[in-house]
Amino acid sequence: MGYHPWGRSLHMGTVGPMLRTVALILAGFVVLSCGSKEAVPRVVHVRDFGVVGDGRADDGPAIRRAVEAAIEAGPGATLVFEKRTYRLGMHGDGGGQISLTNVDGLTIEGNGSTLLLHPHNGIFDVRDCRNVVIRGFVIDFDPLPFTQGTILAVDAVAGSFDLEIHDGYPFPPPDALVKKLRGAGGWRWGSVIDPTARHRRWDVSDHFYIESVNALAGQPRTVRIKVTEPYAGRLAPVRAGDRFFLPLQLVGEGVRAFGSNILITRSAECTIENVTIHTARSGMVYTLIRNEGRITLRNNRIAFAPGSTRICTTWKDGVHCKDNRVGPLIENCYFEGMLDDSINIGANTAMAVEVISPTEFRLKGPDFGPGDKVMVFDPNGGSILAETRVATVRSEKGRRVIVLADPVEGVVTGRKRRHVDIKSTHFYNMSYASNRFVVRDCTFGPQRRHAILVRSSDGIIEGNVVDRVGGAAVSMGNEMGSFYEGPFPRNNIIRHNTIRNTQRPAIHIYTRSLGGSARHTRDIRVEGNTITVLPGSPGILIRAAANVLITGNRILDSSGADLGATGVKVTGSTGVRVE
Repeated sequence: MGYHPWGRSLHMGTVGPMLRTVALILAGFVVLSCGSKEAVPRVVHVRDFGVVGDGRADDGPAIRRAVEAAIEAGPGATLVFEKRTYRLGMHGDGGGQISLTNVDGLTIEGNGSTLLLHPHNGIFDVRDCRNVVIRGFVIDFDPLPFTQGTILAVDAVAGSFDLEIHDGYPFPPPDALVKKLRGAGGWRWGSVIDPTARHRRWDVSDHFYIESVNALAGQPRTVRIKVTEPYAGRLAPVRAGDRFFLPLQLVGEGVRAFGSNILITRSAECTIENVTIHTARSGMVYTLIRNEGRITLRNNRIAFAPGSTRICTTWKDGVHCKDNRVGPLIENCYFEGMLDDSINIGANTAMAVEVISPTEFRLKGPDFGPGDKVMVFDPNGGSILAETRVATVRSEKGRRVIVLADPVEGVVTGRKRRHVDIKSTHFYNMSYASNRFVVRDCTFGPQRRHAILVRSSDGIIEGNVVDRVGGAAVSMGNEMGSFYEGPFPRNNIIRHNTIRNTQRPAIHIYTRSLGGSARHTRDIRVEGNTITVLPGSPGILIRAAANVLITGNRILDSSGADLGATGVKVTGSTGVRVE
């Protein structure tokens, strides 16, 4: 008796005919392969398009010619880099140095090469693509998209401090130029960094919004930074000798240095792997938005450049994942030194700019299409006003109007203004909520905020190591009043993670609303995690959630003593079980 590779037995009488059938099929493949050039994948080398690869010459134009040739080769093509350093100078309007649009079946193989970028540009823009693989690169910037220095003196009364810029780091552009080109956005914010360790000072405000930056006369490497009024009072604990990280959204004579570094949108089944990023211009490192299929990030790193004196890696989120039909697969990645969340998964909120009727709304925010599922949330009362779908979408005077299948009463209009439209009704596109995400086997080192921030559902967070982050290891809930992110996490699993010394509760599960007793975050399982907490901090905090199972976890204090159930704090919740 023969055996099928998957375990089913085959009668000997069937083997001969089957083998003959297989032979005929294989012969057909051989004929097709020999008779069709299109069936043979083409390998394109950047070296054939005039690159220099010495880290000094601008190889951008030659690399883009090579990319075009690889695209022209059709599905199955591979673009190959040699392991060299390629400098890419300023290009176009500030988008990605390498843009892929409507590409299917392309692999870009970096072979460990270094791409040295000007901060005017990101590196990859991937739009409307399928089956694209990008791997094997080290990415850095020159000039740097940030500066840093040591604080010489602090005047908390005046709301200012003097900063000596470190040697080798850019001097900030003139204050007047920044305000002219960036308007009300101005300087945005920076962070005070520990005087000896490469993380923010845990005992001061985790950020300071900046009003002005001006050079001091007679001190060529020193600037006086004045913070905005609400932050002046937070300067009191800042000391001479602390360090400060200042992102530069403009470099040189006002060259723009803001935007996504790697953008993937409206795409499916694309993978980025074995990519190391030492710094990024002042925007999200990876922006994954409105994708139709799974995006995979594997074996990637956001890490300090070896031998550098840099006190931070990047200013914004590591992976910012919003409004996707399916969430990302993020595995075996490494994050350190960042000033925002390592991973942020969820959906953007829409608000009704105009209520035409109880079923017709003009929205500001992400797109909705016919058939999309919709959740309508009232943050003021904390209730879900409707769970329905989009019946149709029409254009009215050049503006999109969505028509819902069911009426919704009591909608409060808004325009998503931070700290202004906090009572305005939220519309969530539940068909593009980045659900079914996976974050596993990743490592998170010290940084300013959360390791994993989740608003989405049906996901798994497992096997990760989180050490000394400035926020939570896992923050799982909605947001309102500032960035307006949602919806509500449901049916998620957090298991077998190792979490140490987070500045906030290691695992925080919550629902936020202005009123009522909303518990829309629900059906969460927390199991088999090992958590070491700082004094006074719970290992697990459940706030305004429902149906949370906490089982098989070890929560330890700094001495290694097991805190048991006392390491869990529950407030305003129902159906929470601690085993």
